[in-house]
Amino acid sequence: MNEDKARYRQDRAAKAEALLRNELFIEAFEHLDEQFIEAWKTSGVDDVERREKIFHLSQALLAVKGYFQTVADDGKLAKAQLDELRRHGRVN
Repeated sequence: MNEDKARYRQDRAAKAEALLRNELFIEAFEHLDEQFIEAWKTSGVDDVERREKIFHLSQALLAVKGYFQTVADDGKLAKAQLDELRRHGRVN
């Protein structure tokens, strides 16, 4: 494992974690999720296409949030790998 790459992954993770804790980021995701649920609830019985679009929007929202969570988790793994290398004296 490359030490520089691990540090880069840790840096990205810190940024992703900051976003996931950011008030506005959280508010935006909650707001959009609520809007999608409300749009689904008020869709007409015959409006299958609209519900499909709402479903895809909801899935995209989850995917974006999931991406940031994956980056954050990857940074934790990178930290563990660096810690292991330090224990064996291979990294400063």
